[in-house]
Amino acid sequence: MQGKTKQENKSKLHTHTMKTTLSTRIGGLNEPAANGNIDRSDEPPVLVVVDMMLEFKASRDPELQDAVAAEIRRAMAAGEAIIFVEYAGGNSKTYNALLELLTDCDYKLWCVVEKHADGGAEEVFEACMDNGYWPENFRFAGVNADGCVFATVEGLCAKLRNCRIEVVRDACHTDSGWKNWHRKFENMPRVSLV
Repeated sequence: MQGKTKQENKSKLHTHTMKTTLSTRIGGLNEPAANGNIDRSDEPPVLVVVDMMLEFKASRDPELQDAVAAEIRRAMAAGEAIIFVEYAGGNSKTYNALLELLTDCDYKLWCVVEKHADGGAEEVFEACMDNGYWPENFRFAGVNADGCVFATVEGLCAKLRNCRIEVVRDACHTDSGWKNWHRKFENMPRVSLV
C-alpha cells in the first residue's frame, strides 16, 4: 500500500507542496496583503475522508461508497491531496476499494491518519503540515456526518480562522437515523453544504 499511517516513518509519507499565492486579490490585481493576511481561497481543497470503515454501519451503504469513490476520483483528477481519517484501535481500516483507487494508478498526494476521538481536526492539520498540503480549504466525505465528520469540521473551524470547508451531502451519511443531519452545518461560518 502506498499511503502510510502517521506512526510509520514520516519520510515514506507522500508529500507535495501546494502552490501558494502570497498576495490578496484587489480589483483583479495581486497586491500584497495590507493586513498581513494571505488570501489563499483559490488553493485547491484537501479532501478529507472520515471513517469509511466496515465497523461503521453508515459506511456500508453502496450509494455512499460510490459517492465517496466519485469524490476521490474528482480530487485525483484535480491533483488535490486526500487524507483518510481512521478511528484508532478500530476493528477495521479504510475500505480497500477506496484505497485501491489511489494505489492502482500510483497517486502520490494522499495519506492515512488515525484519530483517538470523534474529532480528527488535530490529526488532519498535522497531516497537512507533515505533507506540505495547504490547511485552509477542505472538502469532506464520510461517516458519521452528525458525529465524527461534524466534530472534525468544527475542530478545524476553531483551529483555523480562515479555513473554508465544503461538506459533500451525497458523500456523507449517518446511522443515527437523523435525516436532517446537514442542519448541524448550516449555521457554521465558513462551512458550506455542496
